Amino acid sequence: MNRGVEKLSEGKLQGQVLSDFKSFFDEESLGGLGERARSAKDGVLSEGRHRVVVLDFEKNGKRLKVAVKAFGRQGFLKDRYDFKKGSKAERSFKAANFLKSRGVGTPQPIAYFDCWEGSRLVESFYLSDYLESLVSFKSALIQAYQERADCRFLVAKLDHIASAIRRMHDVGFWHRDLGNQNMEFQVSGDGEWGEVQFIDLNRGRIREVLSLKERAQDFSRMRLPSAFLNVLARIYWKGTPPKEFTKEMISRRRSFELWERSRKWRHPFRKWSRGLVGSYPEVQDIWIWDRESAQASITMERYERKRFYSLGRHYKVAWAVLKFAGKIWCEYRRQIPLAYQSQIDLKGRFGVALESTDLDFNRQVELLEKLEGVSVLLRFCHHEGMLCWKEGVLQVKRLVDSGREVMIAMVQDRGAVNEPDSWAEFLSLVSLIEVSHAVNRMKWGVHSAKEQGQLWEPLVPLMKEYPQLKISGPSCIDFEYHYVLSAFEGAPKGLHYGALSHHLYVDRRGAPENFQGKFSTLEKCGLLRAIAKVVPACDDQVIISEVNWPLEGAGIWSPVTATYVDAGAPEHPLSVSELDYGVYMLRYLVISVCSGFVDKVYWWRLVAHGFGLVDERAEGGWRERIGFKMLRVFLEQLGSATFLEKLEMEDDVYAFRFERCDEQILMMWCNGRNYSGPWPVEFKYALNASGNVAEIKEVGDSPIYFFL
Repeated sequence: MNRGVEKLSEGKLQGQVLSDFKSFFDEESLGGLGERARSAKDGVLSEGRHRVVVLDFEKNGKRLKVAVKAFGRQGFLKDRYDFKKGSKAERSFKAANFLKSRGVGTPQPIAYFDCWEGSRLVESFYLSDYLESLVSFKSALIQAYQERADCRFLVAKLDHIASAIRRMHDVGFWHRDLGNQNMEFQVSGDGEWGEVQFIDLNRGRIREVLSLKERAQDFSRMRLPSAFLNVLARIYWKGTPPKEFTKEMISRRRSFELWERSRKWRHPFRKWSRGLVGSYPEVQDIWIWDRESAQASITMERYERKRFYSLGRHYKVAWAVLKFAGKIWCEYRRQIPLAYQSQIDLKGRFGVALESTDLDFNRQVELLEKLEGVSVLLRFCHHEGMLCWKEGVLQVKRLVDSGREVMIAMVQDRGAVNEPDSWAEFLSLVSLIEVSHAVNRMKWGVHSAKEQGQLWEPLVPLMKEYPQLKISGPSCIDFEYHYVLSAFEGAPKGLHYGALSHHLYVDRRGAPENFQGKFSTLEKCGLLRAIAKVVPACDDQVIISEVNWPLEGAGIWSPVTATYVDAGAPEHPLSVSELDYGVYMLRYLVISVCSGFVDKVYWWRLVAHGFGLVDERAEGGWRERIGFKMLRVFLEQLGSATFLEKLEMEDDVYAFRFERCDEQILMMWCNGRNYSGPWPVEFKYALNASGNVAEIKEVGDSPIYFFL
């Protein structure tokens, strides 16, 4: 028994009380405890089978404000169990004393009282100190979802929760009912969360050491999207959780979800009453923005996402491939020999993306002035709301008035699917747009072909009202062209695309010349051109509206790590140095456009710590990376040139000849090797990729400009 705990018996009530509070409880104060707890109208903290109310106890001019949990009547078998093991109130009291004595947060236990009639438990009460303005983790999460809280806010709160759970487990307490509603805290005026207070402790067990399975079982009852539950576990373990823990957590979580889904059959009337209070959105409707990496957060792990991919989606993809694959493959085989066979004017072929909301737009425009003739892509995000959209329209007008060509990308969220009127209003803002964003990734809010069609439905009347409207799409991402075909096939009748736009990242293969099976960047672009030529719903034009490589050392600002990065975690294998980033991108621009397969490429993006040409978080202010200088030199030398031919060279040696006015330039590089001659042409002088005159003895990965 804990020190300072005394037995107390008053009338039919028997129990235990902390010595410091014993004076408040006598026959008079306890005589009507049950009636007071059941009939209280004010200070009700929780309704249901077990009722929690705030009651005042007064003695000798002193007042004690107490949270009283009145446990409801239960069946005969549970009474028999409690008669041997102790009532829920008794177990709560002992568990709270245990946690409190070891520095783990829980409201100060005060007493418990039971009324037994033989072996039947008639009344049972647990009393603890009343802490004002407590907010449950459940309520905080629901509010965060409703207010569309940023990913960083949620990760910070998970860090707060994980640390508290780890302390509780390490002292030897297994909660066994650790739902979000059973973790509470006070919120300060500036929004900071106070110490986590664990409640509803009656199911808990005290152990010398908790096993991995016991720790995992406590995680299984938390209502979090699986990807964020995984973040919570990684914070808890300060790295990758043990395999046994993860396996048990996933298994128990699935069992708990089945049990939750069966609630409406087990307790139909209780389910109805619960629906009257705030509730979580369905997990597939939770959409969280990650500002640092400028993308939607992954909310569900693969095993959970599979539940929401309908069979119909797979059938539609399969049908689209069967319908078009033969014609596209024939067209692809016709196109590939034509690569680099046409002279191409490079003027207006290259663009960069700006950030319209989170960064100083004026400073971005100043940087833009250093990039000669470059076009601009501006993303409008549905989740940002009308004020941001209107500001974006003004930014577009400013850029157009300055002579820049502007392309708009309309980025949906889950709300765009669930609120079609809002999405239709969103689309009515501009006249040159890329519609939808990475619809083959569930994190961007589109889960089926039907939902894709719903997104695009408002475009049909819009195109009739504004004949000048040019739409590009369907803007899928990565080398997953079967989804591109499915998206075209699922478009509403009357919708026609002026261009096929795509986000073609090839970073998983390293250099742009590297192959994925039989496809390098060249072949992937050729296949895009074949799709644009074959699919009736699209004009013969291809735009790559997003491409970059993730940068080393970017942490949560990197698009390939994002959300949460373990302390001391190794660098992500896809990340590259700033030098390789610039080099790879220049080579990508030349391969894609000079092949004749792609009409325009947009570099994503001008300013971004994890993937941009300029680092806005650098010490001392915005820093132009070497890639910025490389792009500036590239545009100065070749931005208005004409591509003439690709020269035949040794394996992994690339040489492209251009003409600018009356001058010819040879751009040359290698992939993963060095080349020291013989040079394919006589030249006057050479510049390296940064624009410096160089004495050339060999060519490596970084492009060299030879002036003939």
